[in-house]
Amino acid sequence: MSLFEPVLITPLLKIPILLTRATIVQLACSPPGSPAKSDEQRRFGRGDILTRIGAEHEAKLMQVLSWSHSICEVAIIVATHYPSALSDSILSFLVPGPSSGAYKLSITPQFLLGASLVVAGGLFRLACHRSLGRFFTWDLAVREDHKLITTGPYSIVRHPSYTAFAIISVGNLLCMFSPGSWWRECGILGTPLGKFFAAQWLLHWIAVPAALAMRTPTEDEVLKREFGEEWMAWAKRTPYRLIPFVY
Repeated sequence: MSLFEPVLITPLLKIPILLTRATIVQLACSPPGSPAKSDEQRRFGRGDILTRIGAEHEAKLMQVLSWSHSICEVAIIVATHYPSALSDSILSFLVPGPSSGAYKLSITPQFLLGASLVVAGGLFRLACHRSLGRFFTWDLAVREDHKLITTGPYSIVRHPSYTAFAIISVGNLLCMFSPGSWWRECGILGTPLGKFFAAQWLLHWIAVPAALAMRTPTEDEVLKREFGEEWMAWAKRTPYRLIPFVY
């Protein structure tokens, strides 16, 4: 079977995968606790671009884009399988290209790979939430009674939540733009509005992980200042920031 052929015949099976993917993004991109106070952010020493533009705003944008894409694909799949006047209206609204494109939505190897990456990255990020607890904040901050967490995901790399975020980003790109997807098959990319939103989506999923990666040296510097020998011992045991044996 060609890599670009559907791996499953019934597109209806794509629905639970799409909804699971959106749910994982929703959970993984939600702050697990209360935001850092202004004095806790000042204790960190300096902010960054994500702090200035609002990390929570970026997270909400990810959630909205993931849900909107998933809901549109689900609506098209249901409409093609259950014809009615309402189904015709849905297809007319969501499929600006040839109507045959609506029947090309399918599960492909690329989509399955993307969905698997989203789930794996999301679960890994949720594990980071559990490990850090109240110390996990979107804004750069040093909380009161801050403790250095070196177990769980933080025994693999020093900034695993950013690694998880990057995995989710790659997975979402595959889900959205692979063959058999709404963007690829229904003519969305051929419209000016579709091109605009696709460009925004791509820039978002590329720029934000890059900005997060740029945070890691700053975070290391501050944690080293706060915890001294404890941080240095951890850095010796866990020498990689984001990718084991690479970086």
